[in-house]
Amino acid sequence: MDWPQFVVQWLHVLLAIIWFGAALTTNLIFIPAITKLPLDRQREVAGSYGAVASRILNIVAPIVIVLGVIRGTAFGPIRSLDALTTAYGVTWLVALVAALLTWAWARFRIEPALARMNAIPVETAILPDGSISPEMDAAVSAAKRNAALELIGFFIVFTCMILMRFGY
Repeated sequence: MDWPQFVVQWLHVLLAIIWFGAALTTNLIFIPAITKLPLDRQREVAGSYGAVASRILNIVAPIVIVLGVIRGTAFGPIRSLDALTTAYGVTWLVALVAALLTWAWARFRIEPALARMNAIPVETAILPDGSISPEMDAAVSAAKRNAALELIGFFIVFTCMILMRFGY
């Protein structure tokens, strides 16, 4: 057995599960669950969750990408630029670009959208009748939309991983 290749593959898959799993859990479980709480409680819980998630994922995501490059090059068939013209090479390159864009999307779209949403004071976010202000509604919608759109990148990468397993 090629132990270095095994370790790279194992870490790549484990850390990718953490990254992709965090996005799925956030979109499918966490966001729907906290929207049932009062706004000040949402901010408290989501702020704590977001701080931990951001700290972990800003380390995990780049490592996943670097391990994917190592897996495809040093331990895979991508040994020259010509290899990028093969079916596997094209699929690997699409996965790499999609992973980089997904990471950039989280850093430069999701994180700022959450910051804008959380910058709205609770006093102005909730109208006197108890409903959410239009400004807050727009900010929440943008944050949810950006988080949901991130999943497209993950599904592209995930699909490419399956295709590459079969030599495409």
